[in-house]
Amino acid sequence: MIRSRACILILLFSSMLFYSLPCLANQAPRNPNSAKECAICHYRWIDTFFIDGRGTDLVPYQETKVVAEPEICFSCHDGSVADSRGKVYNDHRHPINKPPPPGMEIPAIFPLDEHGNMQCFTCHTAHGVSSEMGIERAVFVRTSNDNSSMCMMCHKGKDGGPAMGNHPIGTTERPIPDNLLNLGSIEGSVTNQIICQTCHNVHGSPFDNFLVENNRDSGQLCLDCHQEKGGLLNSGHDLRRTAAEAKNSKGQPPVQSGICGACHLVHGAEKTVLWARPLPAKSKNRTQDLCTSCHSKTGLASEKLIKGYSHPVNISLRDKGMRPDLPAFDLTGRRVQQEAKDALLTCPTCHDPHQAGTARQATMTPPRSSFLRVKDGKAESLCKQCHSKQASVVGSDHDLRKTGATTKNTQGQLPGESGPCGVCHLVHGAQTKNLWARKVSSKSAYPAQDLCLTCHNSKGVANTKVIADHSHPVDINPEKRNISTTLPLYDSHGERKSNGVIACLTCHNPHQWHPRKPTSHGNNHVEGNAKNSFLRLAAAPEPALCSNCHPEKAYVEKSDHDLNITAPTATNTMGQIPEESGVCGVCHIIHNGKNTVRLWARNYGAGKGIMDRMCNSCHTDGGSGSNKVPVVSTHPEKQLIANPGRNIKGKANYFPLFDDETASPITIGDISCASCHDVHQWDPKKKQKGNGENPEGKATNSFLRMQTYNMICKDCHGLDSLYRFKYYHDSKKRTPISTP
Repeated sequence: MIRSRACILILLFSSMLFYSLPCLANQAPRNPNSAKECAICHYRWIDTFFIDGRGTDLVPYQETKVVAEPEICFSCHDGSVADSRGKVYNDHRHPINKPPPPGMEIPAIFPLDEHGNMQCFTCHTAHGVSSEMGIERAVFVRTSNDNSSMCMMCHKGKDGGPAMGNHPIGTTERPIPDNLLNLGSIEGSVTNQIICQTCHNVHGSPFDNFLVENNRDSGQLCLDCHQEKGGLLNSGHDLRRTAAEAKNSKGQPPVQSGICGACHLVHGAEKTVLWARPLPAKSKNRTQDLCTSCHSKTGLASEKLIKGYSHPVNISLRDKGMRPDLPAFDLTGRRVQQEAKDALLTCPTCHDPHQAGTARQATMTPPRSSFLRVKDGKAESLCKQCHSKQASVVGSDHDLRKTGATTKNTQGQLPGESGPCGVCHLVHGAQTKNLWARKVSSKSAYPAQDLCLTCHNSKGVANTKVIADHSHPVDINPEKRNISTTLPLYDSHGERKSNGVIACLTCHNPHQWHPRKPTSHGNNHVEGNAKNSFLRLAAAPEPALCSNCHPEKAYVEKSDHDLNITAPTATNTMGQIPEESGVCGVCHIIHNGKNTVRLWARNYGAGKGIMDRMCNSCHTDGGSGSNKVPVVSTHPEKQLIANPGRNIKGKANYFPLFDDETASPITIGDISCASCHDVHQWDPKKKQKGNGENPEGKATNSFLRMQTYNMICKDCHGLDSLYRFKYYHDSKKRTPISTP
């Protein structure tokens, strides 16, 4: 009985199970893992949403698939699972809950939320991707970001370097500073490779624009790599101090752009040096435009305009043969090698807009800087780069720091402020083309003279060296006097011209005390002589300077009339011996002479005419030529000697006559010493210097002029003229020729 009941129950249960199997087969399978793993983050993946396709009483069903909102990330990264608050949520980060900027194309791989806004999961995915670089660098990004390649997929206009108005990326000669790397800066896969993340930290930056370091207050991020630009801080080019309201091309004032951003933009800049200020659309010289974008009438530095005459710019250094240790630029603003044909001297050749001031300028309130590329605060070191020959002025009497320390140039600067060059020359704002820094008369016909006379006058700083009395003539054109010279000549504007006139600067080089010794400065105000005295060429012991214009007079050297040979201790009216005065200075004083005629340098001797008196200053008892005093020294007076046809210099039988008072050439008068003698040439047939000996002369030399059989003596004396000429100074030796 019991067994029968048991069999009936088993049969009944089996029947029920059999009929229920088709019903189980029609139900969707349940995912046993969804609630444990995916559903932790994705509640929509719970069976009710994912399988049944319906919502719940708390959450409605959402059909459209969109990127997750940032709260889902924060639900774990709030410290409950991982604490990212300090790095991601508390500081500046890549924007979320905002649409991409206008014009930015977002690749399809980076989804936006339902409102078209960027979210954390636009760039990140918690599931990993096939391009993942490794969890230590990938941080679950949607694609590889090796060398910031992921950044560039959206920020397409941020590469290309300066040619595209952007800071260069890629490898560089500059190493990435360790302090930047310690702050979170990332170096590319190659050493010294700059990538986006070298400067930007997308998560957790406490600074604007996700920068790894502060760049607004002190420009420190820029200065970490560009340390040499640090001199800009607190200078006149620090627009936070000098133009706080000025805005760059992005409309940012210095307080927003930062000290560097006032002039340079890292992205979206002008192509030239990443310039951040407006530049003209068309330009012949982009390098100059950078400076004039502020230094113009309407610019920020309108009070610092280039006025008056200035140092020339846009000149070829190669053509000038100059190789200064200074940068050269082409017309596009690009720095080029000095050997390049387009290498020009421009504003930034001499000026470094980031240069700190000198030690003295740093003590000023506020600090100042001329932004010159100077070494050790010495302005002359800059000028010397191109004008090395002129640097010899330092330490000489023309270095007014030692000889006129209290005098000021036209800008009111003392020599200690302007430097030895700025005493006489202004690089900017000069009143003349030669950049003169001292007050010059505007009515002068020959300003080249005025340059010297601004100091060399009775009230000037060189009042002990005033040009007065009788001096060598100036303002004369050598060409009109058939004089050829290699010395510089000057026009009415004070500029060098081959057909100009003689000026002070023709004979004098104001920058070099000794023409043969550039390092000699004439220390301790030593009195100059014909060897130095800022002469372009030495006039002693050889007459190199004088002979440049008067070559026919140079034959006097080493002859009997060279007192270095025949009277080395004799002195001229200035008390100079021949070694000091030079061959020419023995007889002629160039400046402030005592005598007018021929600038004679000796006391006149006896005689009626001035020409004879000059000769007799030596050829007299007690004179330098006391051993050559003639018995008969003069021709009988008032004989009405006429020399027409024989008064042309350079022709045969040249026989000049001279006025007794002025020594001017005349055609009727008395015979003087110089009528027969050329005091500069020993032998009329030999245009050459002497041999340094003191030979006894004869009728064919002895400084006599060239004569032929048709000499002027014949006009009066006929055939007897030969003897009268030969024995002119000794009447006892004359033997008249008897006539039949």
